[in-house]
Amino acid sequence: MRGIDVTEAERILCGVLADLFGIADVGPGDGFVRLGGDSIIAVQVVGAARRAGLRIAVRDVLTLPDVAALAATAVPLARAAGAGADDGVGPVRATPVMRWLDERGGPADRYHQYLVVRTPAGLTGRAATAVLQAVLDRHDMLRLVRDDTGWSTRPAGAVRAADCLRRVVTDGTDPTAEEVEREVHAARDLLSVAAGVIVRAVWFDAGAGRPGALALVVNHVVVDGISWRVLTGDLARAWEAVAAGRSPEGALDPVATSFRRWSELLTAEAAGGRTAAEAPYWNGVVRPGAGIAGRRPLDPGRDHEDRAGRLVLSLPAATAGPLLTSVADRLGADANEVLLTGLALALARWRPCGPEVLVELEGHGREDIGAEADLSRTVGWFTTLFPTRFVLDGLDAADAEDGGPTTGAALRRVREQLRAIPRKGIGYGLLRHLDPMAGPVLGAAERAGLGFNYLGRLGGPGGGDWQLLPAYGARLDAPGPCMPMAHAVEVNAFVLESADGPVLHADWAWAEGVHEEAEVRALAEGWFRMLGALVAHADRADVAAPPPAPPAAGLTLAAIGQDELDDLAASLGLG
Repeated sequence: MRGIDVTEAERILCGVLADLFGIADVGPGDGFVRLGGDSIIAVQVVGAARRAGLRIAVRDVLTLPDVAALAATAVPLARAAGAGADDGVGPVRATPVMRWLDERGGPADRYHQYLVVRTPAGLTGRAATAVLQAVLDRHDMLRLVRDDTGWSTRPAGAVRAADCLRRVVTDGTDPTAEEVEREVHAARDLLSVAAGVIVRAVWFDAGAGRPGALALVVNHVVVDGISWRVLTGDLARAWEAVAAGRSPEGALDPVATSFRRWSELLTAEAAGGRTAAEAPYWNGVVRPGAGIAGRRPLDPGRDHEDRAGRLVLSLPAATAGPLLTSVADRLGADANEVLLTGLALALARWRPCGPEVLVELEGHGREDIGAEADLSRTVGWFTTLFPTRFVLDGLDAADAEDGGPTTGAALRRVREQLRAIPRKGIGYGLLRHLDPMAGPVLGAAERAGLGFNYLGRLGGPGGGDWQLLPAYGARLDAPGPCMPMAHAVEVNAFVLESADGPVLHADWAWAEGVHEEAEVRALAEGWFRMLGALVAHADRADVAAPPPAPPAAGLTLAAIGQDELDDLAASLGLG
C-alpha cells in the first residue's frame, strides 16, 4: 500500500462495514461476502471509504478475502482544492436505460418505484416538510422535467416539499396494507414528467408519541436500488438535524458527480473506441438460437404489466442466510453469481428451454468508465440492461438437486461466464442505444425471453427510523397500467431482514398468453431447490472454492478501466 498506515486503513474500513451491516464489531479478518455483502452494498462501501479519504475498487471489495487484504489496496485520496460545485442543474442527456424506456412504450408518467419507511415518534408536519425539502434540494434528479427539447433539471427550491407531501392521520393505529396500497396508487397517478411531478410522499401520522410511516413514490426515471439507500440515509440525517434544531441542508453530504455530468460521460464513452471494440462480443451473445419456447410471441399490444400473472415466493432464512454469506464465500463467488448458478440449473430442467437460453440481466450501472466520477451519492436511474447466454448442456444431471459434482461444475461455468462480460455489461447499452451503427443491428436481434434482477438487501438492520417497513413491502419495478412487458417471464429478487435472518423474496411475473402459471411455478420452485442444492454442495467436506476464472478470450486493454490499469502499474512498481 502507498502512503498510509495499514492499521489506519483497516480501522476506517472496519468502521464502514460495521455501519453498513449494523454490526457492533468488524475486525480485519472479517470478509465482505461472509458478512452478506453484494455488489450494491460494495458500491456503498467504496463511496463511504472515499468520503473517509480512501480509494478502493468495487471488484476488490467483492473478491478479496477480508478487510486486511482490502486495506492493503487502499490509496489515500488527495483533497481537491477549489473544485467547482457540480449542482447538476440543466439539460440531461438521455442515457441508454432512459432510451430503453422510450422504446418500450407505454405511459412513462406512472412508471414508478416506492418504499415505505418508519418515521420517528416525534415527527411533526413542519418537520416532515423540512426533511423532505432538504432531500429535494440536495438531489437534482428529483427536480427533473421533460419538455419538447428533452430532459432537464431545475434549481434547488424549484420543487416545494409542501406540494409533494400528503398527511394521512391514522388515529393511533398503523395503516393497513390496503390503505397504504390505495394511497400509493393515488400518488402514482399524480406523477407527471411533463409537469415535473417526480416525487410524491404520503405520511401516515399515527399521532404524538407514536412512530408513523412514510410512503415515498418516485418516478423510476430518477431512482434505482442504490439511490433508495442514499435517499433513506439522507432522510435520517436531515431528521437528526431538525430534531436538534439545526438546518437540515447542512447535514447532507454533497454529491460529487451529478447525474447530468454522468450522462455527458456516457455519451462520450459511447463514441469511443473501447465501446466500439465490444460490438463483436455482443453480436455473438445475441446470435439466434437461444429463445424460450412460448405459446406465441410476446405482444406489446396486449401483454401489459398490469395483466401479467404474478407469483411471490420466499426462501427462508435457514437457507437464504448461509447461501448469501458463508456459502458464497466458501465457493468463491458473489451473491449474484450464486443466484444465477441456481437459475441456470433450474433452467436446464425447464421444459420451454433448449440447450442455450438468453437471459437479460440488470446491473447497478455505476461502473468505472475511465473517467473521474464518484457516483456513490448520486441519485438517478443508473441501471444497465444486457443479455447473457447460458449454456445448459450437462446441467440437468440427476445429482444436481443433491449438491453433487454437477452443482460445482455449474458454478464454475456461470462464474467464469459472468466475469468475462466486458465492463459488467455497460457497453451493451451504449452500443444498443447510443451507437448509430451497432444499435440497429443489436436492436434487430432475438430478445431475451427471461429478465432477471437481483436488488440486493433492502432496508437496514434493526428496523429503526427511516428504514424499510417489511409489512408494507416495496416495489422497485412498478410500471403501472398499460406498460408493455419487457420479457415473457421476469423475476425480481431481493433480501429482507427478518427475526430469523435474511429472507430471499422472488417476485415472478409472466405474460399469461405466452406461458402458463404451472410452467412459471415449476421454474420458480426449481430455482429455490437448486439454491438449496448449492448450500448442500458447499457443506460437503471435499468442496473447495473454484480456481480463479481465466481471462476472457479476446480481452484487450480497451476493455480494462483506468482504475485497473492504475492498480496493475502499482503492482508492478510503476505507480
